[in-house]
Amino acid sequence: MGGSVRTLNEKGIQKFREYLIDIREGSIQPPPRDILSSSVYSSDLDNSIEVEDILFSDKYEMAKFFNSRFYMLSHSKIDRNAGFWSWLALYYFNQLCPPNNSGKRSPGQDYRYILELDYRRYYRHLLVGPYNIFLIHEDRVPLLLSGAIDKSSKYYEELSSRQGLITNRGVIEAANLLYFDSKQRKPKRGAAVTSRKPGTLMRFIDVIQQFDLTHDLFSMTGEEVLALLPSEFDEWIK
Repeated sequence: MGGSVRTLNEKGIQKFREYLIDIREGSIQPPPRDILSSSVYSSDLDNSIEVEDILFSDKYEMAKFFNSRFYMLSHSKIDRNAGFWSWLALYYFNQLCPPNNSGKRSPGQDYRYILELDYRRYYRHLLVGPYNIFLIHEDRVPLLLSGAIDKSSKYYEELSSRQGLITNRGVIEAANLLYFDSKQRKPKRGAAVTSRKPGTLMRFIDVIQQFDLTHDLFSMTGEEVLALLPSEFDEWIK
């Protein structure tokens, strides 16, 4: 099913929140897609943008699709537009929060679907986060944009939650070179742990934040960032 993108108003967002509460409590009702086109709960965009309810194979494909549709919109107009991204999250809700065999869903926190502007939660929105990462890095970061659109990896959560890292092309390229298996087309196993074992993602973040005090990391390529790293990262570079 295709449709013109709209924005949820306050009533629409509240209706969406109520639905999220209901399914957390065990409701198996389908998402209230009728409000997507209702003038009571949503309003038109200035530009007519069409989307389709297609099945995305991963976050990269989804972000690329959105970029092909939203390029004519001013980024400042949609970047922090909670009604816009909440409308899209409801439109694609069956992919973002698929039901299990008994029809129940596990939605997690509201901010995964209803955009919150606090930076710590902004990138946790399942659509706006990958879309903005694509705008910054395009096809250079399969580490962050691989995997199903309803899930976030440790790599994604830890790097996207730090504004000084996620906006730095060289740093994110370096993380990709370290931790993404280009042959297998998936993140390497063993680095995305919560501990700070040598060479792991959390150690990478610690070391990069230290280098940021003494180096102009924003002017560096991924290879140049890798050259700064201590020997504990050698096995991941190989």
